[in-house]
Amino acid sequence: MAVDPGELIIWATVLGLLVGVIWSLKYLVVLDRRLERMEEHMDRILHKLERPLEKLEKSRR
Repeated sequence: MAVDPGELIIWATVLGLLVGVIWSLKYLVVLDRRLERMEEHMDRILHKLERPLEKLEKSRR
């Protein structure tokens, strides 16, 4: 079963596109996880800051 050069180029292009899409999705997942971790850290920091602010507000009343 011989493959002519035109068909080989088409298959190579399709394979290259699939590899590119999978590679980019991998990095999108990595970036999404990093952003999620950053949001969690920001929430923790804000939660820690809320406690002293609540104490200050109570002491001013």
